[in-house]
Amino acid sequence: MTKFKRLPMIAFSLLAASFHPAIAADRADDMVATEAGGGIVLLGGIGYTWLKGTELVYSSAGNRISQLDWETQAPALTGTVKGRLSDFWTVSGAATIGFSGDSHMEDRDWLAPFSPSFEFDDWSDLSIHSETKLDRYIDLSVAVGRDFAISDNAMINLHGGLKYTDVKWTAYGGSFIYSTNGFRDDVFNLANGTRNITFEQRYPGVFLGAETTVTGGRWVFTGLLRGGMTVGATDTDHHWLRDLRFEDEYGAISFLSLGARVDYSVRSETHIFLAANYDKYFRKIGNSEYYDINTGEHLGAGKKGAGMKFESFTVSSGVKIAF
Repeated sequence: MTKFKRLPMIAFSLLAASFHPAIAADRADDMVATEAGGGIVLLGGIGYTWLKGTELVYSSAGNRISQLDWETQAPALTGTVKGRLSDFWTVSGAATIGFSGDSHMEDRDWLAPFSPSFEFDDWSDLSIHSETKLDRYIDLSVAVGRDFAISDNAMINLHGGLKYTDVKWTAYGGSFIYSTNGFRDDVFNLANGTRNITFEQRYPGVFLGAETTVTGGRWVFTGLLRGGMTVGATDTDHHWLRDLRFEDEYGAISFLSLGARVDYSVRSETHIFLAANYDKYFRKIGNSEYYDINTGEHLGAGKKGAGMKFESFTVSSGVKIAF
């Protein structure tokens, strides 16, 4: 699966390149007024997304005792609409939707008395689920902002808004290495098609951001930077074979969004584009409640017993039309 550490550098590089050092204050109002005349802009694209979510369980002593890593590569659709409330003020909405694709999950436990330590490679139990399906991936945002001209060919839009990300997987079957009577002494497989674990993460949040646009001839370069916090983030974990449902709640989770886009004008109102977007929700520890799946009976709770994090990287290309 794709590693994410280098992916944000693509967006960072284009974002940094999009700022022009010269400030033409005397032409700023004319620049905004000229750019503001567009009305409504629509972008529609098709691309590919890489998703990685992590689910964590902690002991009462604060040790990580379980980690489930979910990964997906999948086709995606992207869409953006942007309109003007006035000459300077804008409103925009964006959506990314992932479809099926290739998913994978690995589940590790560090359980006494067989785990030598809580280091990653000292797990006591491991299951690998190549038959994992992406049930849902949606990422939505809406923002209100104001344009400021910073040179004769560059503009920055300062904005704030709301964002919501929802991702859900189900793992089936799997191959297992368990420590039953000794360290990693039990090896077995679960039949394909046997539903094992379903995991869903939900991230509603608020953000502040800046989008910079630089025009050069037929080319338009756009860089996006946003930072925010979630409000009421949750996850739900169904362990079907154990008849357990875990409901986890979290405090504010920091997140970061980076974007870069290159447009090329084929007509005055029509562009083709290539875009890249990266999102990261940082690791957070939360509280867990667990229930019987069939009866709904509350079975217990764990303070600071759950954790999660998530990141995504999407590339897309498509058409931009101004009305």
